Amino acid sequence: MEYDLLIKNVNAVLEDEVKKADIAVFNEKIAGILEAGTKAEARKVIDGTGRYLLPGGIDTHSHFFEPGPDYREDVYHGTQAAAMGGFTTVMDMPNTDPPVDDEANYEKKKNRFSERAHVDFFLWGAALPGKLDHIPRLKEAGVSVFKAFTTYAGETYPYSESCQIYEGMKKVREVNGIYAVHAENENIIAELRKRYETHPWSPKLHDRARPWYGELAAINEAAFWSGITKCPLHICHMSIPEGAELVNKMRTFGADITVETCPHYLLCNYEDLADAGTFAMVNPPIRSRERMDRLWRYVADGSINYMGTDHAPYTREDKHPRNLWDAPGGGPNIDIAIPMVLEEGIRNRGLDFLQMAEFFSTNAAKRFGLYPKKGVIRTGADADFILMDMDRPWIYTRKNSFSKTRETGFPYEGRRIRCHVEATIVRGKIVYREGRITTEAGYGRLAGHN
Repeated sequence: MEYDLLIKNVNAVLEDEVKKADIAVFNEKIAGILEAGTKAEARKVIDGTGRYLLPGGIDTHSHFFEPGPDYREDVYHGTQAAAMGGFTTVMDMPNTDPPVDDEANYEKKKNRFSERAHVDFFLWGAALPGKLDHIPRLKEAGVSVFKAFTTYAGETYPYSESCQIYEGMKKVREVNGIYAVHAENENIIAELRKRYETHPWSPKLHDRARPWYGELAAINEAAFWSGITKCPLHICHMSIPEGAELVNKMRTFGADITVETCPHYLLCNYEDLADAGTFAMVNPPIRSRERMDRLWRYVADGSINYMGTDHAPYTREDKHPRNLWDAPGGGPNIDIAIPMVLEEGIRNRGLDFLQMAEFFSTNAAKRFGLYPKKGVIRTGADADFILMDMDRPWIYTRKNSFSKTRETGFPYEGRRIRCHVEATIVRGKIVYREGRITTEAGYGRLAGHN
């Protein structure tokens, strides 16, 4: 037969080994994992000699601000940036304006993604106080993950206190969904802000005002209610090793909890970014170098399950309000996270390609019901790949990003990286290659659906 695509002589990162192979694609699926050098015909051939082929990245935490302010990141630009960074599926958060808190808002957002996305997508729903009765109808519409905040998240997205977390988890458990939390204790944050906000903002002071124990307290409470309700729990963007240690203890009692961390918690610390200003503001905060290093231990042993970028590229005006303590937390990540974390993990932290593929892709696919269609290189799976050159030095700058906002003040600007995304392939079609987007908007498809 004639294949649609053949990637020849590549180091394919499979589920249990890294194997030099020819990967054949037909009708959007992986049609065969062939011995390298096998004679085969294809409409398009890529020479993968010396490259690594990983399963396409699944970003478990992205913010494209759509619907929302027109000047910020949107689906059209954000999914191009995702493709540039090796992500073939993005999971967009529900705290847009309006939030994804009912079926109508879900359908509006799904339609926007269907029209404008360059990569596949998966949409989360909201678990908001006063709107928990919407959860069953959202589940029927296609939502399986429901997000709550345990701290202030803006006027349109009320945060959940203890009883609301309990009631939310009960409702999500009834529909066999997953309850997700932004875990920081509101009482601790509110009290400490009063103490510190009279001082000039800095990354170190931000860590003190939103401390590790405030995050740990919220993780602990969410884990407690998960155990009571038997509701599966997802911890968003965890920044502290103490959180991984607590979750591991809860897992010994049978708790169904998975954990996500972000590239900025693995690559940044407030000592190194002391002069970055509010461009280094994220929530939870960037922690100390010591905590950053300890966090890698739990990536290495699998306690931290997957990486979400928390991509939220605000503008310079957003990041510099009159009172810096009011700046929004967030920064760009989606176009650079995989190369940076893969390089750090492989070259400096002793991880291997199998571990990194699980962290970037496989574990998320399993947790969110996309496996084995996505998250793995195996016959019959979607042909979602990252073609990676592990030794091609380049300098990162936001000026070359596909994001709508290209502010250069954020961390990573000017960083020299050896790991380079050569191509990103979604369902057998090259979406990004060598600095160019090669598909039209609307190619992306709702993940898990035909």
